[in-house]
Amino acid sequence: MKFKIDHNLREIANELRTRPADIMLPLVSKELCRRFIDAGMIEDTPDNYGESVLIATGPNYVKDICQLLAEYLYNEKTHPINADVFDAFCRLTVIGDGDCPNCGGELKLKDTIGHELNDGDYFTPPSYVVDYYEYECPICGETIKSKNEL
Repeated sequence: MKFKIDHNLREIANELRTRPADIMLPLVSKELCRRFIDAGMIEDTPDNYGESVLIATGPNYVKDICQLLAEYLYNEKTHPINADVFDAFCRLTVIGDGDCPNCGGELKLKDTIGHELNDGDYFTPPSYVVDYYEYECPICGETIKSKNEL
């Protein structure tokens, strides 16, 4: 699991002492989420895919969330968290590690769409060419079409 990379994660990453570049955002996304999973504040289940952190953390004290966030950002538990950073953290979206752009779930092949060529005769059936594949996410229902790349 990880957090979706968006403007909220960028705002949180800007508070890091090291000021990571945009290429470090995927690492920040996974590391920060892993800390909350290891602390038992977020469950590593597909039920949380696509949910905001506010919903995924469930009934936890704000103090505990701020301590864990301060420990990650500033390397000390007692450092105060800016209200804008906390708001951005609450608006983060928890997603999986899969390839669904909506929730991070694993896409499953649903259908192939193509056409027949007129290369057959009486004894040979025509050839079938795949134009694109259609994938569906079993978690959120997102449908993705991808071109046939040979």
